[in-house]
Order: sequence, then structure tokens, then C-alpha cells
Amino acid sequence: MSRGSSSTPGGDGPMIQDPNAANARPNAIRVLLIESDDASADRLEQSLFEYRYRSAAMHCERVESLESIHALDMKSFDVVLTASVLPDACGLEVLVFMQGTSPDTPVIMTGGEADAALAVDAIRGGAAEFILLTGHESTTVPLAVEKAFVHRQLRDENENLQEDLGRSMADLAVLNRKLEKTIRQLEVTARTDELTGLSNRRWLNLMLEGRWAEAQRHQLSMAFLMLDLDGFKQLNDQLGHQRGDELLRVVGEVIDANCREIDIAARYGGDEFCILMPHTDLDAAMHVARRISDAFTSRVAGMDLASVQIGLSIGVGHRDLSGPRTAEDLVRHADEAMYAAKASTELERRVFVRARGGAMLSAAA
Repeated sequence: MSRGSSSTPGGDGPMIQDPNAANARPNAIRVLLIESDDASADRLEQSLFEYRYRSAAMHCERVESLESIHALDMKSFDVVLTASVLPDACGLEVLVFMQGTSPDTPVIMTGGEADAALAVDAIRGGAAEFILLTGHESTTVPLAVEKAFVHRQLRDENENLQEDLGRSMADLAVLNRKLEKTIRQLEVTARTDELTGLSNRRWLNLMLEGRWAEAQRHQLSMAFLMLDLDGFKQLNDQLGHQRGDELLRVVGEVIDANCREIDIAARYGGDEFCILMPHTDLDAAMHVARRISDAFTSRVAGMDLASVQIGLSIGVGHRDLSGPRTAEDLVRHADEAMYAAKASTELERRVFVRARGGAMLSAAA
């Protein structure tokens, strides 16, 4: 047999209800009572009917055997209250059944003093509690049901929070990766000349300050190359700024392809470029300068620049040769050498280096 009881406004006691009554009371604690003894069942149902948990009723549906619950949806109950002895099974078998069908639903076992020996096995088998029926069921049973219900709620909420936290952590990890990527992109953008892809002057100045301090502290060699296009204004005037931008990009590609990994190549401004070369002796610096000059000449020869004569003047300043006292002096020495190269009328003498006292030496000398 199966019957249910719940509180109703003005109700006088237990009443027979539709098995689906629990669905009509979303705020009710749904209890499945498995008890074959009518007197015990009545006492238990009455104790649950009279109890309130945070103004919520306890809806109780009763069956009398293990076989009877096979047709029920066990997940529709919040708590199972089972006798330790049933006509076709014992309470331990109910525990096994529940663990297989609805392991999250707490099971409370009841029994008389003769069944007390089962208490330890019941708890070990997964029962939420074992209650001895001593005549105080009106208090002990509802409290045990409430405790099991609250424990299940807390466990479910904790699992949901863990799932939400896992999803949040995963989402946060994705956002962090996107943020790190964005920051890296912004860092690259902040230090890069948009047209040529070389470093910009701001980044060059930062690197120059650090590398100069390192060279001074450890007495290291350092070179600085200043490069300037010859005939660039005429090219812009005659062929337009788009061809001028194309030539600037060519210079950037040539410089980038012929520098070493430790060098910092930058667009200094307009048609001026520079290369900071830490840990570099004079021969290595001159070798890079000549290589860039030759590569540029080769690239320009393949461009249709009409009758515009384009050249590249390169000045070299070196810490060991020109004797600069500051990083600004090193840049100025390279700049002076570059203007000396521009003043030269011989195409093969387009790389100049500044010596001490302002003397200028050409790479061809």
C-alpha cells in the first residue's frame, strides 16, 4: 500500500494524497517512508506532519516493502526513512538498492531495541543515521530528517559551487591567456615602428640607456650605426609618398635581415635609421655596415625608381674608437660620421666611422 500526508491550511491530521502531491509542493521536504507496521508508520507520519522546517511542510509517501519501491522514481524524494526489518528484506538491502539507484539521497534507518545491533552496519553501509524507536519519535525523527535534508542541500550546493568555480577558473584561464596575448601585442605595438616593423625611437632610447650603463659598468665594447637615405626627398617629389613608403619598408627589411639577434634596429625618424650594437668590436660593426650597404644597393637596383638616384649613407660611432662620455655622445658621433658619408662624392665611400678628435675614416680607406 502507499499513502501520503502533508500539512494543509487548517488540516487536522494525516490525509491520503495523490503520489504526485510532492510535485505540487515545491517547498515541501519529500520523504519516502518504508514501513510495514501500521502503528509505527502512523507515529512516524504524524511526527513528520506536525514538524515544520523553515515553514516548509514534510510530505510523506509510504510503502511497505523493498519490492514496492522498485516502481518509484527515487530521485523524486529528498530523504528515505526505512525500517530495519521489512517483509521481503532488511534495511541494509534498502541501502544497497539506494546506492545503486539514487546514491545522493540520504537514507535514515529506524528500529527497535532488538535491532540496535544493526546500527553499526547501517552507518558503515552508508546510512545517514540509525534511530531507535523509543517513543520520542515526534522529536528525533523530524530532526534526523531535517539534518539529512540540510546535509544533502549543503552537499549539492557545494558540488554546484565547485562546478561553478571550475568553470569560472577555466573561463578565467582563457581570459588570462587572452589578456597576456593582448598585453604582448600592445607591448610590441608600443615599441614598433608601424611602417617598417623595426623598433621605434622610444624603445631605442630605453635600450640605449640600459646597454650604455652595462658597457660602462663592465667596460664592454659598443657600436652605434646611423643610416640616412640620399635622394629620398626627390623620390617623394617625383614619384609620390607611396613609393617613398615602399622604399622605407625596403630599408627596414634590409636592416632587419643583416643585423644580429642582439642588435636593436630602429627607425630614428623620417628617412633616418639606426642600429644599437652591444658587445661589438669595430671590425664587426664595420662588417655589418658594409653588408647593409651592399644589400641595399642590390635591392634598389631592382626597383623602378625612374631617374631618381637613391643611396644610403652610414655613420659608425664606437665606444672604443670615438671615446664618447655618454650614450648621447655615442649617437652624436655616429650622426657626424653619417653626415661625413653623405658629403662624400664617391659612391663606394658611403660608410664612415668617427675617430677621436672628430676625424672621419671611410670604410674604403
